Parts: sequence; structure tokens; C-alpha cells
Amino acid sequence: MAFFRQHTGMRMKQKFDGSIYIPSKPLDAQMRGDRGSYLHLVPSLGPNAPLADGELQHFTTGPLRLEMGGSLPSATVAYRTWGTLNEAGDNAVLVLHALTGDSQAGGEGGWWAPLIGPGKAIDTDRSFVISSNILGGCQGTTGPASIDPLTGRPYAMRFPLITIGDMVALQRRLVEALGVTGLIAIGGSIGGAQALEWATRHPDLVRASVPVAVTAALGPQAIALNEAGRRAVMADPDWRGGEYASEGVFPADGLAIARMIAMTQFHSTESMGARFERKPATRPSLYPSFGGTFDVEGYIHYHGAALVRRFDANSHLYLTRAMDLYDLYRDGGEAWLDRIAAPMLLLGIRSDWLYPAAGVRELRDQIAARGKQVDYYELDSPDGHDAFLKEWGMLTESIGPFLAASLDEVDVPQPKTAREG
Repeated sequence: MAFFRQHTGMRMKQKFDGSIYIPSKPLDAQMRGDRGSYLHLVPSLGPNAPLADGELQHFTTGPLRLEMGGSLPSATVAYRTWGTLNEAGDNAVLVLHALTGDSQAGGEGGWWAPLIGPGKAIDTDRSFVISSNILGGCQGTTGPASIDPLTGRPYAMRFPLITIGDMVALQRRLVEALGVTGLIAIGGSIGGAQALEWATRHPDLVRASVPVAVTAALGPQAIALNEAGRRAVMADPDWRGGEYASEGVFPADGLAIARMIAMTQFHSTESMGARFERKPATRPSLYPSFGGTFDVEGYIHYHGAALVRRFDANSHLYLTRAMDLYDLYRDGGEAWLDRIAAPMLLLGIRSDWLYPAAGVRELRDQIAARGKQVDYYELDSPDGHDAFLKEWGMLTESIGPFLAASLDEVDVPQPKTAREG
């Protein structure tokens, strides 16, 4: 069975002003009001960026032309690094985050902290680890909440449509500015799509890649649920056609519902059943009870409220659409697989239905059929798509040896000396 490999070459063209959303009618005055801001964007620290391991830094580049049309006059990337770049610049590991992630991949509180550090699977004694917030995000990298220099207001829905390819193009500018000449691209979910993009569109810099929990394209059921989440955001009266930041409000209810929908994508029937069954709620409900509350309802309520405190609603729209639009075979079909020039390790998850393991195995077979060096490892986990953020033992067992072998031919960096920020 083919998994989501059909593509039409469809392009969603930008309007002449770069916008992708224009309200169909004037905003109702009764929709106005001030509920306060729920989001605090990470500020840019300017040119004197800190240099210590894991400290937030910023890089700003010039004009960026975009895959679907339109451009940005400039773009800023928030990023963090761990370890030391060797003299040749070829011991870099680029860790790529998922939908609502950020650059805090390692260190205390890092979303992949059990995998990143001295002697760990992603060994900072041997490699220079880089993790950046993606284009369109809201944790320091340019996105719809950033200020449009033409208007002095947040871009909102005037932000141009972006793709996984655009995210990677911006990452390339960052790593080249850091002096990187060779890297291992690794990440899960849409981070895995970025790793596929690196391996096929930028093979000159890639010495290995590890796409985790991702197929060549997203399936229709997941696209449908992403769209339901977007419509929940856009139906919130405080969305205001995307202009909520300029009007001093925030579509908290809509974004919370979008996250609730997404949480069902990240689990499996197996994990939901084992954890929640049909048990009544064990925590106070965040919403008025309607015939009581099940424990699983309280769980998605909690995660919906948590995302509202740390994420931008318009970023959610743009990033889920980029996730939907990604097609490894766009504009060239399977010929892109011929460009893979370095070893690849694909990881699937047994219980993942968002990016099914069968689809990952099919991609492995397609790559192997073209004579490329590709391995496959399946996480035997009941935790669904979220297993790539939980199964530290299996991830270490699979990723560690592959990365170590990929770094065998590079020089070990010299020990760090004290540096001033």
C-alpha cells in the first residue's frame, strides 16, 4: 500500500500583497474588547549574543525568497549551541524541533535533554550541536507575531505562506554563518520532515541524516484534523482576522481547542486506553462540567491551556499548514531520492498513526531501491507519535551508534576554553 505519495504539483499562490487571508466582511464592533495578552515572545538579544553552552543567541539575515512565492525583507533566527565546532567545521549536529518546539533541545528542561550532552547519544564531547527555532515560530525566530518593517505592526496574516523548505533554507544560512561545512540533520515529526529536506535538497552539507517519525507526506486524516484546529482558532471572536495582537486580545479559546485536537493525534488508541480508560476526571475541570468529566477530557483541557501560555495562535496556523503542504516528492518526484549522498537512519513508531510506521518503511524501501545507504529502526512503543519524546532508551540505542559511526571520520574538537558572553 502506498502511503501518501501522490502529489499534484499544486501551488497556493500568494496575493500581490503577500497575504493569504483577507476578511470577507468588516469586523463586528461587538467583537472588540480587551482580554489581555497571553503570549510573551522571546526578545532578540541584539548583536552581543551570549556564547555559553545552551544560551539563546540570534542571527539575522537579509532578504529571504520563499518557495510558494513572496519574500521577507529579513529574518531573525533564535538558536542555541552545545559543544565545540572543530577546525574543519564538519562535526555539527543540527537538531530539528517539532510543531510547537523551540531551540531548547538540550540542557535543563530541554525537550531532547536525555539525548544531548557529554557521552550521550548526541555526544557534545564529539559534536557541535545546533538547535534553532523554525521560521514561522514564536520563540525568537521571525514569524507572524514579528513586526513587519513596512507597517510597524505584527505581520499577522500578512506574513507570507511558508514551507518546510523555507525553514531549511533559513537554517542553511545560519549554519554557514557559524562556519559549518558538514552536518548531521536529525529531528522528529516536522523536524523529521526538515531532516528529509536537508538530505534531498542540501546534500552538499549533509554527512548523515536521521528523520524520526515522519513519512514522505502527511495523510488526509491528519490534514483534516489540522484544518479543524485552524478553524477553531479562526472562529474565536478574539482572533480578529489575525490582528489580535494589534487589538490587545488573544484567541485563547480557539488555540486551546486546536491543541486539544492535536493531542489526540500524538497518542495511540493503545496509550489512551492504558492511561485513561473511561475513568472520571482526577483533576478539577477547566471548563464547566457537562454531565461530568472523564479523565481524558481533563488531560486535553490541561494541555490546551498550557499551549495558550507559550505559543502564538497565528504561528499555529502557519506551521500546521506547512506540515500539511510538505511533500518530499514535489517538483521532481522520486528523483529527489537520487540526490541523497550520505547515510540515513529512518525511525518509525509501531503505534504511530499520524506518520504510520508502514509509511516510514515504504520510504526506506524507496531509498534503498536507488542504492542509497539507509537503515530502519522501529520504536516498539505504545505511546503513538509522542514516543520520539519519551522512549529515551530505544532512541539512545538506535541513534547513538549511528551518530557515533557518522562522526568517526571527523576530528574531535579541542576542549573548550572559558569564553566571555
